[in-house]
Amino acid sequence: MSGLTYDAGALVAAERGDRRMWLIHQGALMRGVRPVVPAGVLTEVYRSARQADLARLLRGCQVDSLDERTAKAAGTLLGRRATDAGDAADPGGRDPGAVDASVAEGALRRGDAVVSANASNLRALADGVHRTLDVIPV
Repeated sequence: MSGLTYDAGALVAAERGDRRMWLIHQGALMRGVRPVVPAGVLTEVYRSARQADLARLLRGCQVDSLDERTAKAAGTLLGRRATDAGDAADPGGRDPGAVDASVAEGALRRGDAVVSANASNLRALADGVHRTLDVIPV
């Protein structure tokens, strides 16, 4: 693992003041790792400038934009995702979407682990291209 990518669950955990999430974040920064937040993830979580804990977390992160090349790569992951016996759906019954695919695509490309509350969808996307994605639960 070379770095960390945060999905929406990680940002929500930070905003809630989740101790584990903040320990993960502080540990990454102490190791010189600047976590990545895909732009779509930020869109899912950001609501206003009053989200002080989110703003504090983001100061230590890099926001990864979604361009044509990465959008196509994420779309390819969606098309190839694993669909065996429940692999594609999370426990809440939601299939992986475009933001999940952009999280998985970037993490796979960079060799990052993903800090997430949604391991099943991310792993299904990686499994669909015969790759393994390390997911750190929050």
